[in-house]
Amino acid sequence: MLKKTIIPLCFAVLLIILGGACDKDPVQPQPTPTPSAKEGIYLGVIGFNNQLYVKDITLLNSSTYQKFNDFISNLTPGNGTALFYADYTALKKLRAYPKPVELKNVALVTFTDGLDNISTANSQYDPEGYGSTTAYRNALHDMIMNQPIHGVNVSAYSIGLKGSDVTDEAQFMETLRKLSSSDNNVFQVSNMSEAMARFSEIASSLYSISTSVNLGVNVPGGYDDGQRLRFTFDNVASATTSTKFIEATYRRTSNGTRTLDNVIYYGFSQGASSIPSSASQGAYYTFMFQNMTYLDGSPVSQTDLNNIKLWKQTSTGAWDKETEFNPASSTTVSEEKNSAMIILVLDCTTSLGDDFVHMQESARQFVQTLANVNNGKK
Repeated sequence: MLKKTIIPLCFAVLLIILGGACDKDPVQPQPTPTPSAKEGIYLGVIGFNNQLYVKDITLLNSSTYQKFNDFISNLTPGNGTALFYADYTALKKLRAYPKPVELKNVALVTFTDGLDNISTANSQYDPEGYGSTTAYRNALHDMIMNQPIHGVNVSAYSIGLKGSDVTDEAQFMETLRKLSSSDNNVFQVSNMSEAMARFSEIASSLYSISTSVNLGVNVPGGYDDGQRLRFTFDNVASATTSTKFIEATYRRTSNGTRTLDNVIYYGFSQGASSIPSSASQGAYYTFMFQNMTYLDGSPVSQTDLNNIKLWKQTSTGAWDKETEFNPASSTTVSEEKNSAMIILVLDCTTSLGDDFVHMQESARQFVQTLANVNNGKK
């Protein structure tokens, strides 16, 4: 009786072992990990030709940066263009990944040089059964436009370098439009240098969205009500030559607080027009400029923050420098991180030819910008 029980049991164990030894289909998405409970940029990369090459979503930092770099460097070109299946998989993985803390942005960035010719081949590539490239493409656009992920609308960008084998330019442009969330996010480029510039612009924008720089300035409390003040950030010798400054009217209130009113921003994105003092230290009052960015949306650099100077306007309209104002002792800078989930989808088809290595370099630079690293170091 015992012998009869052992034989089936051993056979079952053997089946489990053999089954576990089988390689998974390379085009099938791999299980997604559970993120750590911290804010930051969570990145995934998918390369495609007639199959998918997947680097799963991971918190991007100086420790994981090199792994993304290596993954992109190891991509190889192949025949076929499973473009729609790649974006379908990317959106599916973004949706399946547990929501990071302080999630502010969900983005899909797609680069391609051609039209899809694989995604409707069979149910492996077309699991929803769309059956035609038009239906597949329209369904992807609907997912992008009407199906928020973790409550956040998807920001989708497309970069298209039309290959020599693409004869239907109208279809190519329609594909780029359908894989984006706005016409402003569609970039048709004529060469790889232009593509690299677009990669860089998008990465900088996505990094800016997830990073906020706040500046606190300590101002003497003895200014008269109505005193006009100017903070310059470009290390000028005269306030009148500055192209990056914040100007405001100093106000005293009856309850002893201070306010900066009628605030104007020159060279920076518009912020609050009135800023009350957030704290006082003896004879000085602190004013906070929240989420300081340049006009292109990028965070204010540490260099400009180190160059800040304070000027007060005289009765003649001239500007006198406040010589006791020192950036090191008169300012505080804090950087707040929100979370972003981003997947980069890369065309790895042989039609790219010599541009394939330039695409890899663009993608590596994209990751480097998001990681905010130089040569792999924070």
